[in-house]
Amino acid sequence: MMLHSYRKRLEADLVAWTAAGLIEPSQALGIRRAVAAKAGGSRLPALLGLLGGLLLASSVLAFVAANWALVPRIGKLSGILILIIAALATALHVDRKGARLASDAASTTATLIFGAGVALVGQMYHLPADWPAGTALVGIGALVVAALMRSDGALLIAFACMIAWLFGVHDETVSGVNLPYLAFFAPALALALGRSNRAVHHLAVLAALAWLVLLVGDNTLRAAELGTHIAYLLFVAVCFIGLGLLAAEGRLPVLFSACTAWGLMGYIVVIGLQLARVLEPSGAVAGFAAPRVIVAGLLGVGAVVALLALLPDRKSAGAMAAALVLAMATSLVFWSGAGQSFAGRVLVSALVLLSSSAMIVAGAVMAQRRVSLAGAGAFGLAVIVLLYRTVGTLLDQSLFFLVGGVLLIAIAVGMRRLLQRFGAPQPGGAP
Repeated sequence: MMLHSYRKRLEADLVAWTAAGLIEPSQALGIRRAVAAKAGGSRLPALLGLLGGLLLASSVLAFVAANWALVPRIGKLSGILILIIAALATALHVDRKGARLASDAASTTATLIFGAGVALVGQMYHLPADWPAGTALVGIGALVVAALMRSDGALLIAFACMIAWLFGVHDETVSGVNLPYLAFFAPALALALGRSNRAVHHLAVLAALAWLVLLVGDNTLRAAELGTHIAYLLFVAVCFIGLGLLAAEGRLPVLFSACTAWGLMGYIVVIGLQLARVLEPSGAVAGFAAPRVIVAGLLGVGAVVALLALLPDRKSAGAMAAALVLAMATSLVFWSGAGQSFAGRVLVSALVLLSSSAMIVAGAVMAQRRVSLAGAGAFGLAVIVLLYRTVGTLLDQSLFFLVGGVLLIAIAVGMRRLLQRFGAPQPGGAP
């Protein structure tokens, strides 16, 4: 199913291209018809059937729940097994008829029934309360259904279960790679790489991000450790942004394009934390570069180099690389010990504002609205933080904003003149 935002943008482009004489009206009409066909208007009957089936299943479950106490244990177990088999048989039957949406719904229903069955069995036989183990069992069952039935819904349940299990077994005082989680995640990721469902892509990326975040280990909030964690998360965000942009250009599997949104959200949060801590004397300590931070930093540098080498548009690659490098440079200021000085506060503040400005430019050049919005969000957050916590005195703050504003306006004017000189199109289509 095509995204509404893409169809809306394509319609605007078709109007502009037709007005500019780039395509004929008949060609634009053909494109509109092809998009309408791909958008899935013929799926409406299947979607209504899916909703009706879910209502019928809910009716049966409600009836069983109302009489659950009267059913013997063997009847309960048999009923659960029969429901699972019936749902899977229905999925196979409708799949042979080409109704993939209905097949996916039936497979997902079977997975949900299995999950409910696990909980009910534990309740009936008074098994020890261990919800992470139960969640893992449901996730494994969902993964099997996702593999055998090609069900996106079951795969979503599998990812959700593995994330819940990860948080359930995580011990913040112990750091490690959690090999059982990787053994769980790897086959799910392999299945997700072959799916076109964007929800599956995003949940797969979120599952990877959860593992990376909890890889930290000791989550104490002492200043030195906090600075180390922030630097690590900043480098992870840079890696995610790089993976997403490369996937958007077809350099990586399409699943990795979902990394962009999560990387940009992480960028906004972490860059704001960097600025907030440099303005707080107790938080602007040097910190240290732990091994995981060094590895993440090297991967972040690799992501920047890959963007410069592989993105076809050099201007957008350069602007994005500048934004990411400036963001990562904030950690170097802290590690140098300069974060507690006035010059260090000014430098980190300047790096944050320049990085967010470069992000806005990169998004405009590459026509990635969410990239520009992330840059604008980071810039706005930085201004709010700077107004709340001054760099020095209020006079210093005023001078800082004055110099920064003049520099940004000068850069904007110079960039416009360069674009006009070389005849490059500006964002918005103006020559």
